[in-house]
Amino acid sequence: MNQINFSDKIIGYQCIKCKREYPFEDMYEGCPKCKLNGKPASVKPIYKGFFDGENWLPFLKPVSLGEARTPLLDVTTEYGKFYIKNEALNPTGSHKDRMSSFVVSMAISKRYKGVVAASSGNAGLSLASYASYTNIPCVIISTDSLNHELASYIKSTGAELVLTKTSLERWELTERYVKDGFLSATNFIDPPVGSQPIGVQAYKLIARECYRQLGYNPNALVVPTSRGDLIWGIYEGYSELKQAKFIEKIPKLFAVEPFERISKVLDGEDYTKHFGGKTNLKSIAGTTVTWQALQAVIESNGYAINITEEDALESQALMSRSGIHLELSSSTVIAATNQIIRDQLVEENDRIVAVTTSSRFTPI
Repeated sequence: MNQINFSDKIIGYQCIKCKREYPFEDMYEGCPKCKLNGKPASVKPIYKGFFDGENWLPFLKPVSLGEARTPLLDVTTEYGKFYIKNEALNPTGSHKDRMSSFVVSMAISKRYKGVVAASSGNAGLSLASYASYTNIPCVIISTDSLNHELASYIKSTGAELVLTKTSLERWELTERYVKDGFLSATNFIDPPVGSQPIGVQAYKLIARECYRQLGYNPNALVVPTSRGDLIWGIYEGYSELKQAKFIEKIPKLFAVEPFERISKVLDGEDYTKHFGGKTNLKSIAGTTVTWQALQAVIESNGYAINITEEDALESQALMSRSGIHLELSSSTVIAATNQIIRDQLVEENDRIVAVTTSSRFTPI
């Protein structure tokens, strides 16, 4: 394997909320000032120099199993035509492979003992696979409700799988591994911030790929959202393209949720509270909102769209009849895009990209 070199263009971190700058060091809990004020927020890398469309990334040659450069597909439903950015075609079946590539690359380049993640789904399988490929230790911490087939896949990579009774226990155990020298791919504080900030940088590439594949800027993207790593990464990618004058306007970003969370915050509720709701859409479940998810929606003049399990099942079946096999939570963006067109939340001829995040063939 080629040597993994960390970019010399990263000179520190900046809080995405208060804009305070920090030296480059581990910042798992986000901005210390905002956390102290009870309003936790993620940090993002500060890059030096001019953005040329390629160079603002932590690694130019990260660890790779062939992730990224996923296809952009034409889709037509009864409501109209749009595009699918099919992230289900990444190596382990989800967009998480992009982040795992960067997290494992950082663990190697900065000489961590290994990698750890609190995950009950795609992130666990993805991180375990990338760690196995590079032969570094990996610990996946999940609850005992983890799908048995998925558990067997994770174990088959050689990763250590630890099961807890509650999500809170997962976070507490993750923190212990971090203190022992492991790099965590995921959040472990409550109220939460985003995942490992270098890892989240990988999602910027989705914006760049869409821009190149279309040959122009889409008007809107529809993104399944829980804690908002994906939607924030896409937002940051378009922000950089706008800053470098590749595009004039950031597309509207629609966050798709299984019940009201971001939509309640947009209506005035505190983003640090817990929002009640039950769902079987496991990949976008959870009762919390992050500042990064909220800001991606607000700064892009987007919306939060709530989609039921029934709508997701209908959309999953619709896509399967078109030869596109999506995990249930991933199917929510199809239902949401239909709703967006039907309710005229975009203009008649606007170009919309639905980001489908994971494959039906990965058990969740």
